[in-house]
Amino acid sequence: MDHEDTVTIWRRAGNQTPPRQLSLYAQALVRECPVGTYRALNDAQEDQALLALFRVDRPQATLASLHQLPALALSSYHQLLHDLAREGLGPGGFDGEIPTCPSLTARSNPPDHPWRSHV
Repeated sequence: MDHEDTVTIWRRAGNQTPPRQLSLYAQALVRECPVGTYRALNDAQEDQALLALFRVDRPQATLASLHQLPALALSSYHQLLHDLAREGLGPGGFDGEIPTCPSLTARSNPPDHPWRSHV
């Protein structure tokens, strides 16, 4: 799935973000964690998808800085992922593959954070 399809889904979900900005989010997400068939993400994969989106607005962001943010600061990025999930899509998986984000390295899951949504 390419970034234009991702933008179409977000617009259809009612996202009011300007199309140019949505396109930047979609390009970043597709580049870091290709969008395909929905699969549940582990904490590290969710972090990487959120970081890809967050870096559109703050290019120098790191996982450590992402973890320092309050839940409300990340709610719009979580919403983008939820909008894809409602359509049966998500970052990191294609046609039954286990989701992986290319820039992730094997590591243990970080401690739970209050902003992480467990839906």
